[in-house]
Amino acid sequence: MNRPRTQKRRLGVIGCGAIGSLVAKLLEKKKSSFRVTAVFDTYLSNARELSRSLKSRPVVCQSMTDVFSKCDLVLEAASVQAALQAARASLRYRKPIVLMSTGGFFLNRKELTRLAERYRTKIYLPSGALCGLDGVKAARQIGKVRRIRVTSTKPPKGFEGAPGLTAAQKRELYKSERAFYLYQGDAKGAIQRFPANVNVAATAALASGQPQKLQVRVMADPKAKLNQHEIFLSGDFGEMTAITRNVPSPQNPKTSALAIQSALALFERLESYVEVGN
Repeated sequence: MNRPRTQKRRLGVIGCGAIGSLVAKLLEKKKSSFRVTAVFDTYLSNARELSRSLKSRPVVCQSMTDVFSKCDLVLEAASVQAALQAARASLRYRKPIVLMSTGGFFLNRKELTRLAERYRTKIYLPSGALCGLDGVKAARQIGKVRRIRVTSTKPPKGFEGAPGLTAAQKRELYKSERAFYLYQGDAKGAIQRFPANVNVAATAALASGQPQKLQVRVMADPKAKLNQHEIFLSGDFGEMTAITRNVPSPQNPKTSALAIQSALALFERLESYVEVGN
């Protein structure tokens, strides 16, 4: 895509772990028009390390609120819990924000939507590790969406430390030789129990416009080598199934490499005169 000739736009990064750091480094490598000028992490060592690794040498902020005076747009890549605080502050400072922790928006979508409208400031939610969202959004425009289901399957390592694991599931995680469900239920429960694993469920629910209809299944499979997300949708438009098999991120096996690339694609879209897809 041709990019408009424009001056560098200042980008603040909240959350300098594996995802935030990699997105920042790749934006610089791609010579994006977004220049990282401020970074913050609750672990200041992470922010300092990221700052040293970038040619732009962004300011290491001592608090989250310090970020907003030093940027034009914010990237949140911290956690579901931190996403709400970051989004609230960013909107009040009238700084658009890209939320990688889509689950954080989903759980607080009414409040954050009201704030975005009040301050006339945008929230961007990348597609993440899930393909097919363009079809989901198109399907809801005319007629009804009757059923939507997301099934996420990952190797056991991808669920290490998940707060929603029961004691029995923790024992089973590395003993079972067969795939088994860790969760079956609605999107809210999935996000609360597996906040680092099911941002795809939140994104699909939001894209459908009918989050109350979304069924989520979370599965651990000891034979799986890739992170797989399957979305099924049926309604007046017909039926749709989209399956995405992603390579886990080497830096963070709980997420997929495609989730990081999705953020890069979003930034590219913000730079471009031409947009492809709905």
